[in-house]
Amino acid sequence: MEIVKSIAHLKELSEIDGFAEFKMILAGGLCHSSKRICYYADSKTFDVHNEIDDTWNEGITEEELDSQTMIPLAIERGAFFYCGYQLNKRDPKKPYSLHLD
Repeated sequence: MEIVKSIAHLKELSEIDGFAEFKMILAGGLCHSSKRICYYADSKTFDVHNEIDDTWNEGITEEELDSQTMIPLAIERGAFFYCGYQLNKRDPKKPYSLHLD
């Protein structure tokens, strides 16, 4: 796993042909929340899949990422980690393989 250092770093890791896999560490490490994220540079928006409850934040801006998620706070606190990526971003229900860097 690799610690995500900033929103710019998050964009770099998640601007791929697929979804990047992340873990947010909660409660001082007692639990975690898994996220799949894709960043679209052309529209400057994110798609975020929250695996814990299978909900989506689609087409959200950096400002909305800050107001609608805990991701920026987790990055600031050193509690957001990159875990690899999967392909087939257009249909996330298709089987995929996770690639670890």
